[in-house]
Amino acid sequence: MVPRAMGLRRLTLIFELWVALVTAFPTPVSIRTNTTAHLIFGHTFVPATIPVGTLLHHSRMNHDPPPSPEFFAFDLEHANVFCFYAPCLMFNYAVGRDLQVGYFDGTSAATLPGARDFQDILFNGKFIPDQEYNPWTHAMNMCRWADKVGLDGIVRMEPSFEVILCNIESDLTLVSKLELVYPESIYFPGTPLPKNANSSISQRTSHPRLRAKQPYFPPPTMPVYPPPPGWKGKQLSHLEISYESVRAGMWHNGLPGENRVILDYSRIVSAYDDTYTSLVTARDGVPRSKHRMGSISSRDWERIQAEVHEVLIRDPSPAKINWQLLFQALTDRYSERLEDLRYVLRQSDLDPVEVVANARHKVLIALSPYMVLPRAKSDPVPELSRPRNPSEQSNFDDKNSRSGPDGGWFDRIYEGCATYATAGISQKSSLNVQEQRLFSSIARVQSAICASLVHIWTEAFDSEEKPVFARKMIATWRAEVEQLMEWLDWHTWVKCDPPCGPGTQCVLASWPWEISSGEEDIGPTCRGSLISY
Repeated sequence: MVPRAMGLRRLTLIFELWVALVTAFPTPVSIRTNTTAHLIFGHTFVPATIPVGTLLHHSRMNHDPPPSPEFFAFDLEHANVFCFYAPCLMFNYAVGRDLQVGYFDGTSAATLPGARDFQDILFNGKFIPDQEYNPWTHAMNMCRWADKVGLDGIVRMEPSFEVILCNIESDLTLVSKLELVYPESIYFPGTPLPKNANSSISQRTSHPRLRAKQPYFPPPTMPVYPPPPGWKGKQLSHLEISYESVRAGMWHNGLPGENRVILDYSRIVSAYDDTYTSLVTARDGVPRSKHRMGSISSRDWERIQAEVHEVLIRDPSPAKINWQLLFQALTDRYSERLEDLRYVLRQSDLDPVEVVANARHKVLIALSPYMVLPRAKSDPVPELSRPRNPSEQSNFDDKNSRSGPDGGWFDRIYEGCATYATAGISQKSSLNVQEQRLFSSIARVQSAICASLVHIWTEAFDSEEKPVFARKMIATWRAEVEQLMEWLDWHTWVKCDPPCGPGTQCVLASWPWEISSGEEDIGPTCRGSLISY
């Protein structure tokens, strides 16, 4: 029997969160409207590795090398945003050994309420309000915790990805130190910057990426501070440099995301798991954009701390199942196909019979790898009743085939489709707790997709014989597909439609420049600059 209900929303949340880990294009808040702000509150912790030889970057407005702990960007454009005026020094480092880090998903470098909840649970001992947040204290607490569990630092996202490292001198090798052309500025070196417009964790007690709700950007003006000696023409504005940091984050929008951070999927910890019952209750009926961990009970607080500690002190799984590829393969197989099917079913300008035929064709394509041969409904015909003349045999077979397939045919199609993604994992009992969550998430998502497609196929199979019901079938199928896509909520469906032309990029609003409260709903738009408020 093909199941009807999708249910178990937490499994598709887990699936989408994990398939989109270390991508800078998080899951959309609303597939139906295709509008979202680039701000997702994380519920996942993943042990990860930064491989030896990876380049990391740090800019600051003095010649002193960064002390420990300090933040480093993976992209030069991201690091460059923290130079406001001369001197602008860019320190480029190479990772000297494989660094063991913890990755917090979502926009986990933001100062907005909820963005750092998982970090607070693990190493701050309480939820730190925005007005009390101090990035230096946060980093020091993190390093004390990291030392106990064998980590070198943590990775977080804002418009692009950063790592906060605890022991720079032992972990990194300086490759170059460059004094760069600074942006045009109305401020002179040595004079105070506007409040919160700082450039590093260690230089001051606050940080624009981590503290200010709306960082300062010098207004367009003739620069008061002179350009570098010998410079001709206009300098870049700080707003233009900031947009390039957003663009750098967009390079990691799609899979595989930020591939300089290698995640260990076998040790993922998710606060969306049903074992953390206090969070399940708090999320009931609440849109995903409002999900927080602030309602966690003291018991679940201790349990999630213990689970993270356990996975960090445990050796990596020897099974070596490539979970990322399993997640990605399922997304690759159905993302465009579901989108195409929804498009066909929304074509109100076409004849309903044509729409039904086109939709049937799309579903047939999606299910064809599992489309086993049907058996006729009618009872087997005795051998003596079969025609002996070969010329009469084809008419006999055609007549009997019109009786339709047996009742179990659709179930067999569903079974082949629903079990395909996990068929290669033969011994589920050998999986650890975290891997069993991965397995359950993949299996449930595959099952839901196949159930919807097969339900449509049961009506579409002989739809040519019932054109009078075309409009009703379209309405039913469209509701089925839209409900499925809303339930899946895949990040691959967040895009600019129509696609952007030359000279513009598809951009989501990004903290800290275009999101100041977390309540904004600025969807993907085609543009070539930040929105100025």
